[in-house]
Amino acid sequence: MISKIEELLAQRQDWKPFLPLYNHVKSAVYYSAGLRGIFRDDVNYNIEILANTLFELARNEQHPIYPFVATWNSRFLGLAGPDFAHVESFREKILNQLKDWVQMENPKKADYYKDFRRLQQALQFPLKIFSLNYDLCVERIADDSFRVETGFGGYGEEHHWQWRRFDEALLETDPPEIYLYKLHGSINWKRDDAGNLVSVDHAGSNIPASAMQVIFGRDFKLEAGDPYLFYAFEFRRCTLEARVIVVIGYSFSDDHINKMLAQALRHDDQKQVVVIDQAKDQVSASNHAANIAKRLNVSNTRVVVLQGSAKAFLESQDLASTVLSFLPTIPSVEF
Repeated sequence: MISKIEELLAQRQDWKPFLPLYNHVKSAVYYSAGLRGIFRDDVNYNIEILANTLFELARNEQHPIYPFVATWNSRFLGLAGPDFAHVESFREKILNQLKDWVQMENPKKADYYKDFRRLQQALQFPLKIFSLNYDLCVERIADDSFRVETGFGGYGEEHHWQWRRFDEALLETDPPEIYLYKLHGSINWKRDDAGNLVSVDHAGSNIPASAMQVIFGRDFKLEAGDPYLFYAFEFRRCTLEARVIVVIGYSFSDDHINKMLAQALRHDDQKQVVVIDQAKDQVSASNHAANIAKRLNVSNTRVVVLQGSAKAFLESQDLASTVLSFLPTIPSVEF
């Protein structure tokens, strides 16, 4: 997404005015990393870091550290505009672009998500999927015979998000086949006038960027409000209880997520994290597993990297048996 942002800044007339501001912010992120001894490709710079930095800057006088800032960088002041309005405009432009990126022109490209149905039917218990994505790929696999629980009883303001829908002890009907926890929000979520979270029956294209219920940036993923706080708690609980954790498409760059994964592994010395990664060969896969283990501060044996794409993994004929093969053996008990 960063590459796409840079293309827009270079080619689109409506984006070009933000190019000097973008260059300044990107340089500052890399400069900050350099002060900590982190350089080049090791710098954690992505679309969320960019958007989060812009959000923090746009807060200006509302930021709690503002009284401690003696003076802003003079060049930044010129780029930010009056009351830092240029910063917020740039962030909203990115958010509006996000809606286009996560809405596929051809939804069939995500048909391989339907293999979650095959996995659930083989395992015969509800799957719990914790997603960091904003798109609707998982929701699309639901139909009258296969329910994906998202916390809403339907679309529109009469169906507010309810945490009770995820509580298996309170279920009054058959359990859903999948519980979906969207940790960073969704492009089809918004708040009503009373502040309740509701879901709308489209991909969110007519929800203003300022009203989108998506979380950008590492520092807001545990904000004190539902559903985000509830989802974080559920992620912690489920990773502690899970016998194996399968990870697809996660970069391990989120400190909150990493800490909870590490805690889950320390809690159970037989539990493994199985990561699906497009490593070019076994050596690359082993190196990637070692890097993940280092980030989680666990031994290399606790992380397994399987070569291949998410699509290839989900479409594999032995999907269920592959997942089951990583479950630790339960010791037999003599009576």
